[in-house]
Amino acid sequence: MTASAKRFDVQSFIENNIAILAVLAMMLFGWGSYGSMFISYRSNLINVLRTASMMGIMGIGVNLCFLIGARDLSVAANAAMASMFVAMTSKYGFVPSILVGMLAGTLMGLFNGFVIAKFKVQPFIATLGTQLAGRGIALLLNNELSITIDQNATVLKTIGNGNIGGLLPYSAAIFLALILIFSVILKYTPFGRAIYAIGGNEEAAEMMGIRVERIKIIVFALSGLMAGICGTVLCGHINAGQPTACEGWEMTIMATIVIGGTKVKGGAGKIHGLFFGVIFVQLITNLINLNGHLSVYWKDITTGMILLIAVLLQVYSDYRKEQLKNRRLISNKEKNIQAA
Repeated sequence: MTASAKRFDVQSFIENNIAILAVLAMMLFGWGSYGSMFISYRSNLINVLRTASMMGIMGIGVNLCFLIGARDLSVAANAAMASMFVAMTSKYGFVPSILVGMLAGTLMGLFNGFVIAKFKVQPFIATLGTQLAGRGIALLLNNELSITIDQNATVLKTIGNGNIGGLLPYSAAIFLALILIFSVILKYTPFGRAIYAIGGNEEAAEMMGIRVERIKIIVFALSGLMAGICGTVLCGHINAGQPTACEGWEMTIMATIVIGGTKVKGGAGKIHGLFFGVIFVQLITNLINLNGHLSVYWKDITTGMILLIAVLLQVYSDYRKEQLKNRRLISNKEKNIQAA
């Protein structure tokens, strides 16, 4: 193996595992700074996992949108709106309340998908509009005030704050289960292959017989559903529907998706990388909170730096692949000329 090939292998390894490396770096830094207080799972890291999982549930839907080359800016407002509906209906029981929350999120996602697929509106513009509308609905539902969930909604509270066996938060269990489900869907089903095909080349996907419009609508509906599930879990976590919940999450989630290995331009990526992306962001927040003196804006600075590194690695990787492809073409032409 040549020296250039070795360098390319190292670059590929860093690109494919930047989220894991970033998490390890944060863990080592936290351990060195705060010792056992930071690495204690029961008293610290379990809370990091719980909060990261709520953000990650929402991020799964956004990740699907990234894979088809689209963006969904409405998810945070959608989750806040869903949390309000869940709190409003919590007095009717656990099942009705979670169904209402998931339905609210899904309907908003369906609307996004329909506008984007049928009317050819850019996803950025369409979801920006529904972001404003969703946040407005959430604020109007109770005159800009939060809604406390019913005191008998014990199952909802358990999902938001409880742990399985005292070790695994319910939110994390839901997040991990969804990662597994969508990883299987993306890898082994025609629907998953269609998502990658659309993100790679939409026109070519249409020529292959893929129903692009339908796939887009389904993807945005799933993104809305994930936002609805996030809003439901969050409602149980804070014991209320909060109209201003999740503000700014959509941008942070996009950063975690790219850090997790999904291509900015779409067509390539993986769902499970999101897990390490959201853990990384929450570890930064946790370190800032433990310090007590650092500004919260250091989270944005650090996340932004890692995001830029991830994007630059993607660009460099694409450049290298294009170079290798051109070299093979030139080599094949030379061989053909010599053979002639």
